[in-house]
Amino acid sequence: MRFRFKAFRVYKQGKTYCLFCRRVVKIHILEKDRNLADQIQRARNSILLNIAEGSADNRDTEFARFLSISIRSVYETVAGFDIAAQCGYIKEDQNLEIEEKSHGLVKQLASFRNKLRS
Repeated sequence: MRFRFKAFRVYKQGKTYCLFCRRVVKIHILEKDRNLADQIQRARNSILLNIAEGSADNRDTEFARFLSISIRSVYETVAGFDIAAQCGYIKEDQNLEIEEKSHGLVKQLASFRNKLRS
């Protein structure tokens, strides 16, 4: 495979998460707060982009560093949606669903990162 990151389970899970986030932003946030929507979208994109960028390096320690950045980007999306909930753009149950999906992705990213470090 030319781009090995496309085969990673964590990348595929990240794509699913990003699509979910995109829908929530488009339906509930974009029209009400373009700046917040843009920030969440940039953080969301950073998750996948850092997985891809890190996979280009042949050193596992460097790839692990990029996975850490992806984890931080997931946290940033969670904070963005928490702001959206505080502002009343999304309901609290939606925010909790986002947190659950985020937590699963963070666990997967951290597991992959830790495997690279060992």
